[in-house]
Parts: sequence; structure tokens; C-alpha cells
Amino acid sequence: MPDTIAAQYPVTPAQVAGAVLDAIEQERQAFNMNSWFWQPGGGSLAPDERPACGTTMCVAGWAAHVTGWTLSDLSAKKNGTTRGIEAVAYDALGLDDETDYLFYTDSDNALTMLRAIAGR
Repeated sequence: MPDTIAAQYPVTPAQVAGAVLDAIEQERQAFNMNSWFWQPGGGSLAPDERPACGTTMCVAGWAAHVTGWTLSDLSAKKNGTTRGIEAVAYDALGLDDETDYLFYTDSDNALTMLRAIAGR
């Protein structure tokens, strides 16, 4: 048996949306629909790290973060793969061309859409 246990990340769109809502509730100051991911002084944010003071993420950034991706600028990295934050979140939240406006709406509408995906 290994000494470490791999972190379990949400998998279904409902689980991801719920995890994003929970994370935003805990780190409300870091939720900003005007930035995919921004951190003072640059750098990256690993999935097991709390956002540093001044860090902001929109719904897409939070979705990538809670599903185990390391964020840096507009990209997300995981297991040697680099993707755009938007693409990671699009897949994680089960969005399509009819619902991808979630990333381009205001905070209240984004949270309402997340609650619908999460079944809350």
C-alpha cells in the first residue's frame, strides 16, 4: 500500500459545480468574473493551495482549480498536459455551445447557473 493517497477530485459536472460553489463560499474575495486567473506577482496556483491574498479566479478558473489543475496565466497544467483554463472548465462543467456563456456573464448569473448544474 502506498504511503500517500491521491487527492480525489470531483468528476461529474454536478460534483464540479458543487465544489466550485463551496470553494467560492470559502474564498469569496478570490471570486471575480473578470479574470480567468490572476495572482499578484505572477506565478502559479497548485490544486492543493489556497489562493494567495489578491488572487482572483472566475468560475472557469475555480473549476480548473478544484479538479486538480495547476493554474498559471490563462493555462492549466495537469499530468504533463497543458490546456486553456476555459477548455478545462468547459469539459469539467459539461457545458456546450448553449451554456458556455457561463464564463461571460456576471457573478450573480454565474452562481445561479452553477447551482443549477450542481442541483442546488
